[in-house]
Amino acid sequence: MLEEVQGDLYELYGEWVAEYGVRKAKWLYVVHTIKFFRPYAMRKKFTPPMNTLDMMKNYIMIAWRNLLIHRLYSFLNITGLAVGLACGILLLLWLNHKLSYDKFHKNLPGIHLMMKNQMLGGEIRTGDATPAPLSAALREQFPEISYAGCTGGRGEKLFNLGEESTYASGIYAEPDVFNIMTFPAVAGNPVEALHDPGSLVISESTARKWFGEADPLGKTVRLNNTHDLQVAAIIRDVPSNSTIRFDVVLPFRLLEQEQKLKWDNYSFMTWIMLQPNTGQEALNDKVKDLLSTKSDEQVDLFAYPFADYHLFSSFKNGKPNNNGNIAMVIVLGSLCFFIVLIACINFMNLATARSERRAREVGVRKVMGARRRIIIGQFLSEAMVMTFLSLGLSVLIVNLVLPAYNQLIQLDLELNFSDWQIWSMLLGLGLITGLVAGSYPAFFLSAFQPVRVLKGVIVTGRKAAWLRKGLVSFQFFISIFFIITTIVVYTQLEHIRNRPLGYDQENLIEITAQGDMSQRFDLVKHDLLQLPGVSSVSAGTDNLVWMGGGLTGFQWPGKAPGQDFNLTATWVNYDWVETAGLSLVEGRDFSPAYRSDASACLLNEAAVERMGLSDPIGTVVGENNTVIGVVQDFIYNRPTTDPQPMVVFLRQDNLNHFFVRFRNDQQWQQRLAQIEQIVKTHNPDYPFNFHFTKDEYQHNFDEIQSSGQIATLFSGLAIFIACLGLVGLSAFVAEQRRKEIGIRKVLGATVPHISFSLSRDFFQPVVWAFVLAAPVAGWAMQQMLEGIDYRIELSWWMFSLAGVLALIIAMLTVGFQSVKAALANPVDSLRNE
Repeated sequence: MLEEVQGDLYELYGEWVAEYGVRKAKWLYVVHTIKFFRPYAMRKKFTPPMNTLDMMKNYIMIAWRNLLIHRLYSFLNITGLAVGLACGILLLLWLNHKLSYDKFHKNLPGIHLMMKNQMLGGEIRTGDATPAPLSAALREQFPEISYAGCTGGRGEKLFNLGEESTYASGIYAEPDVFNIMTFPAVAGNPVEALHDPGSLVISESTARKWFGEADPLGKTVRLNNTHDLQVAAIIRDVPSNSTIRFDVVLPFRLLEQEQKLKWDNYSFMTWIMLQPNTGQEALNDKVKDLLSTKSDEQVDLFAYPFADYHLFSSFKNGKPNNNGNIAMVIVLGSLCFFIVLIACINFMNLATARSERRAREVGVRKVMGARRRIIIGQFLSEAMVMTFLSLGLSVLIVNLVLPAYNQLIQLDLELNFSDWQIWSMLLGLGLITGLVAGSYPAFFLSAFQPVRVLKGVIVTGRKAAWLRKGLVSFQFFISIFFIITTIVVYTQLEHIRNRPLGYDQENLIEITAQGDMSQRFDLVKHDLLQLPGVSSVSAGTDNLVWMGGGLTGFQWPGKAPGQDFNLTATWVNYDWVETAGLSLVEGRDFSPAYRSDASACLLNEAAVERMGLSDPIGTVVGENNTVIGVVQDFIYNRPTTDPQPMVVFLRQDNLNHFFVRFRNDQQWQQRLAQIEQIVKTHNPDYPFNFHFTKDEYQHNFDEIQSSGQIATLFSGLAIFIACLGLVGLSAFVAEQRRKEIGIRKVLGATVPHISFSLSRDFFQPVVWAFVLAAPVAGWAMQQMLEGIDYRIELSWWMFSLAGVLALIIAMLTVGFQSVKAALANPVDSLRNE
């Protein structure tokens, strides 16, 4: 019945236009609409009472019909929301993983790590390395501590299983570590096992790898070809969100038998469990001077909550700062928020672009008696339907890209639908997105007045126009911010990639010395030098990428009180400078021709500068060590940091890293096989383990690069989603100005002229967004760069390029709608005028 009445009204409207003109015809249409529809709206049989469930079904049915009718609009909205939600899900999975670190420990609030503060060079340095005897002292002297355990010696260990040899990640631990932390046992008792120096604890995956389906308990394995140990306990695999990771746990007593663990050896981590109701600050006041009473160093000891360690392990001047993992959490968390917000703004813009068509629908509904809350519910229902369709599509996208995403971030994340937290995250994300995206269209469109709408007056005032422009400007603001961020991050990564390293990485390999191989270095070196193409061989306690040892209290002429600083110390053999490809600024390298070199040392440029030595050669430093050479600074540890002061001593035994430099020619693979054969001849009980120094450094750089790639990837996706929103704005502008375009074409305007006239409306949002985004992005990037020693300087061209790119992106995005509107037939827009 209603459809017939509405059809009759459309026919009458055409007759009234012909007879009275458009203005009077619109008034007649409004009057007759009210006349015909109001009685039906007031009758109960026409507006039967509906319960909430029926109302929701009606909303969803109408929303589904609208989606099918307006396919292009639905495609743009669903695509934008799906990509935005997929990005949000991927980032939330990463954030959830980071925020869940160590949460599996049942007694996490009571677990603390003992750390130390030490004044060096006028600045407080914080570290987590403590002496091994500390745990026993804490257990004996402080009743506030229920358990204390020490861990150390973490790294790859060699295990012999009969005739087979394999490597596994191992760690030495005291028994109380398993009383403090939650690593559930599958078989045996880990605490009792670690009391026995002839036992070990392995994980489930290690047990399967070593023994298959056989029972591993009681099985014997050989550690580093020196100790026979029995498997006494099996634990579940350590979760990926654990700060401490290992496959094998070795008894700490075994390490005590091999080494003399003194108070001056800061190479271990000490864990404690506090008694209930024990105050951390009160305990810190009692343990503060414990280390200072055991050694000559002035070190302040304190307990740090393990729950905060993963995110807030970076300290500056003795206090936690935001330069650790928490910095990446904040960055990617903000990125997740803005990507989803951009997708929501797209929905608003596209809904606004269709406001003229939906406004007449709203007008008719209000004339028929619909209340505003009913109309709001209808539009919110449409937003929810579209959001959850997008959510389903986003889940499919996430499942498709998750393997590549895991490879990029080097994790093993999964979308586990059996986990209620995953469902809660998805439903919460869908509900919030639907409400945010649908709120503005719902309240905006439902506010239209029937009389004005049916007269063709769609715009509700300057307030709505300013809100739409504000939303679009905000999209440009975020887009320009992300473009500037991407440019700065990419430039910084290239700056680090092309950084002079200070030594020659090419054609240099490092061989791990295992067993008693270091005692046979002279024999191995002699045989390696006999190979054609091998130019030099040396050895050291550290490889060239990572330097771990440090000294404090080092002496030099003219040292003032309180001028102490941390000095990286390493021990090397003859020909180290030549083999590593380093350069000598002055002096010479260690040489067998000088017997006095046993008490000599080398300094790098950073050490000479910090010590203020004007003529370092011949200067006596340290414990009566004569400086014989100054090595040019080279990059080690983090690629982003400045070279730290270093001292190099001569040693001819206990060198764990052999360095071999050879020519890069067509026989390099054959030469590697010959090197392997020589090493195995001198060390037959251990596998040949080597790597190229260049690959080791690249792996170190990849960790930094992956973070930049993640930020760049999601920034690009955010810009892509923002471009979809510009389609909505261009459609809105084209719809609002279709009569103007028709008149211009009738008066002779060309297609390029009309296209430019329409596109010109986007210059103002771009300019305003650039003016606002440039200083904010500049400040944010400057804050980021200040935490990097080797960094670029922000330049004007980065901001200019971002503005130009934003303008090009906007013009290309709206160009299609502008040309389409300019090519439209003016008869279609002016036939009723």
